Amino acid sequence: MAYLVTNRNLKWYYEISGSGEPIIFIHGFGGSSRWWSAQKAFFETDYHVLTVDLPGHGQSSWGMVNLKDMAMDLRQMINTLDLDRINIVASSFGGLVALELYPLISKRTLRISFVGSIPKFARGPSYPAGLDIDRIRELSQQFEGDYASILDIFFRSLFTVQERESAAFKTVQELRDNDVLPQREALKIFLDILEKADLRHRLASLVCPVQFITGTEDYICPKAVMEWVGEHIPHARLDFIDGCGHLPFLTKATPYNDLLESFLIN
Repeated sequence: MAYLVTNRNLKWYYEISGSGEPIIFIHGFGGSSRWWSAQKAFFETDYHVLTVDLPGHGQSSWGMVNLKDMAMDLRQMINTLDLDRINIVASSFGGLVALELYPLISKRTLRISFVGSIPKFARGPSYPAGLDIDRIRELSQQFEGDYASILDIFFRSLFTVQERESAAFKTVQELRDNDVLPQREALKIFLDILEKADLRHRLASLVCPVQFITGTEDYICPKAVMEWVGEHIPHARLDFIDGCGHLPFLTKATPYNDLLESFLIN
């Protein structure tokens, strides 16, 4: 475990282990680097694995930041750790950070794999994906109250009933129970980013190999929209994990790890 204080005076928590080709794992809204525990254990035998806590999440400090700020801080971390060529793996909100990071390190990016992630998370008349804007704003208002309970309800909604009844979900719940609760202000700012960010224009700039892994029951990233994403990145690989919601790497770690590994070695 280690910390990096970046140029904007934010303290980022990270863990790095293993050796080989570098991979950075970027978690999503309300998560932490601990969410990647199963991936870290699997990949660190053959890869140099870097996991980070986004600002206000896990053990990282909070300061007012936007997507570009976070991308610039991650570039500083990658430079400081002297990671010359790197793979990027990003979940949900983390995918937006990855799309901002890519132009900053495009020549050093080997591959990008997104899981449960799309370039725009606010639903609109011509964009039937993501979350309803009113729902995003309502969630932000609810965080003014018992936001821990509200966050838990939202988190559970990201999984199918079958996932929530599985033995794997008990392990997921233990991960969350033992994690540091994200800072309220960070969650509200991240929700504002989710409402306003539209990075669809960035898809065409991705010239490295790209993968999208999605649960077949993910209501935020429905299959039809993932196929639209595939049409806008003809070289992208689309993989679906049956019976999963938004975070399949947590409940079906083995199938997810296998799909990611097959992408990294090809």
